[in-house]
Order: sequence, then structure tokens, then C-alpha cells
Amino acid sequence: MLRSILTVFALFAAAAKAQTSPAASTSIVGTWEAIARSSGGLGSTISFGPDNTLSFTIGAMVDMSYRRVGDSLLVTSAAGSLPPASIAFLHDTLVVTRNGSEQRETRIAGEKAGDPLIGRWTYQHYTGVAAYEEYAADGAFHLRVPIRTLTGNYVVAGNTAVMHLMGDGGGDRTVNFAVLGDTLQLTWNGQSTRYLRATPLAR
Repeated sequence: MLRSILTVFALFAAAAKAQTSPAASTSIVGTWEAIARSSGGLGSTISFGPDNTLSFTIGAMVDMSYRRVGDSLLVTSAAGSLPPASIAFLHDTLVVTRNGSEQRETRIAGEKAGDPLIGRWTYQHYTGVAAYEEYAADGAFHLRVPIRTLTGNYVVAGNTAVMHLMGDGGGDRTVNFAVLGDTLQLTWNGQSTRYLRATPLAR
């Protein structure tokens, strides 16, 4: 079951129905997050390096909203809310206490001026992998838990990219691409997947 989810080709084909490609096309280089997510919150991130390196990650991708009142934190979404939490800061460590359980997170990005909560934090997820939380100044909350990453390389010719990913679930795929602003569209076999430009999780 998990192996089929991780199959790169299936993810390219299943994220959306066929769409008309945007007219404008620019550089594919960058990190991109899929707009479409599974009902369980799984999504994909693809990164095209300036040195023709390629990575493809499948993992949990959850976007919610947060509200902070003093040392109290509430994270909500249309689907429901997390239990209220209390927070404290120890230098670059965020301590989140929820339901009597304490979680310590380390700052990896963001300014300390103003609200110290704003920025990106990382901690070890209970599954054993690194998890990332981001609190934005506009009240947006983003949780990313990468499950598996495949690496490889790519070559671009015009608006076509030939991608090679190594390992189980990888292989070769030739796609057409178009970039319009912060949106990347990859088209293969008559179907398209749309991505939004993102900041790499670890930097």
C-alpha cells in the first residue's frame, strides 16, 4: 500500500485532471509543493537544483491557522482544531505543552524580533523522522513531515524536462512544464500536476 503511494509515476498522474498549460514558461529551478493533497494529508515536494540535481519527497503536508494569546496557542482548520497548548521560549528552543505532554522544537529560520513564535521550527516526529512547523506573521501554520525522499537528476530542453530518480519507486519520466509566477505545472500523459514555489525545509 505504502509502496504504491510512493510510486513517483502515480503521483504525477493522479494529482489533477488534464489542464491547459499556462502560456508563460520560465526556469524550473527551485523547490515546489504540490497543491493537491490526499484525504489523509499526504503530498509531494519536488526540487530542481541549479546543478541539475533532483529530489522528490512524499510526506504529510498540513496547512492550518494559529492564534496566540500570551502563552496560549490555538491551532485550527476547517476540519477541526488541535487541543490548546501553552508555549515558552528558551533561547532558540520552543517548548510546546499540550495535553500534559511537552515537545521541544529548535528554531531553524525566522527573525527573533517581535513575536518569537514566528519562523520555522524542527523536532523529531514520533515516527523517527524530522518534522517541521512554520508559524507565519499572517496567522498561517504549516506542518511538514517528510516520509521518503528519492534523489536523482534532470535535464531540460525547452519546456521539456527528462527526470531520473533512483531507488524503489523511481525511474525515468519525460514531462512538459510551464512556470507562471510561483506556480509550476508538470504535464505527463495528458494529465497535469500543479505545484507552488516553496522554501526548502532545511536551510
